[in-house]
Amino acid sequence: MSAPPFLTVEERVQYLYDREYFAHGSVDDTHRARLAETNFHYFLGYARNYRALVGRRQIQVDRKHPDDVFRVIDLDTRVSALVHEGLRSAELRLRSAAVEKYCTKFDPSNSFLQPTPYRATDPTTSQDRMVESLLVHIYRHDEPYVNECLQQAAQLRGISKPRRYEVQCRSDCLKLAADLPLWAVVDSFSLGLLGQFIMNCDTDSSSPVWKAVAKDLDVGAQVFETQVKSLAYLRNSVAHHARLWMRPTSDSAKKPRFFEKRLRGVHPKSMHWAFMNLATFLPKDQRRSFADRVDALTSEDPIYRHGITSVHSSSKSS
Repeated sequence: MSAPPFLTVEERVQYLYDREYFAHGSVDDTHRARLAETNFHYFLGYARNYRALVGRRQIQVDRKHPDDVFRVIDLDTRVSALVHEGLRSAELRLRSAAVEKYCTKFDPSNSFLQPTPYRATDPTTSQDRMVESLLVHIYRHDEPYVNECLQQAAQLRGISKPRRYEVQCRSDCLKLAADLPLWAVVDSFSLGLLGQFIMNCDTDSSSPVWKAVAKDLDVGAQVFETQVKSLAYLRNSVAHHARLWMRPTSDSAKKPRFFEKRLRGVHPKSMHWAFMNLATFLPKDQRRSFADRVDALTSEDPIYRHGITSVHSSSKSS
């Protein structure tokens, strides 16, 4: 699939006509103005899937029209904003639970930056790799309290505080960060790293920290790791303004039991499945209302609803 070169607005319109994205004559001045302000490749991500759905008769339209695609884009923006609201709440709860359960069991300092407490699962999440990832995030975060602690530790040792973590200054970075408490640095962890930390910070096989976190959030222990990975994937998609409509998830959640009936007929790799997983990380009294808001918003347009609950790949070229 070849990407189009940089095109003027009129060249973009002609490109869309030539490749049968829309019926000839359907692009008006309002559409041209929006095309001029939109990254064309981003627009094509929606238009290509729209063309494929119409071609397969999976959605019914009188003729292919740009109004349909712009309507889907606008709705995707609103859904993304709602999902971000839920993600913020879920992420804060996850960070809080991680700190509480870890610090209840271990010393908040002098432990989480040592490799020995971590489970050795595979080369990508080895003990040393985990500590290195934590240091990278801590030194990149530049939070005032943490930065002040690092500066004071550097002065006491008569060395300069590294501006960032690098392999050649690993020893100094570890020494300066040795007394930092987990609660001060946990917000520096990406959501993906936070999930890895929770799952691997404790070698206790009977009652590990991650099980305590899962119980605190009322998420099933048997699916907790999978659900956290799905949460991180969704968070990254929203944070980077990725298209949600017609996007299959790569880290797919298990079916949330709380929404089992609601998810009947919904593809397990669809974003809507991921939205319902997000809802299970909210407080119990907020889960159903958040899911209702998602359902109401995604149902405003049948084309959007189809693409957020189903997964299909586009086989035609650009």
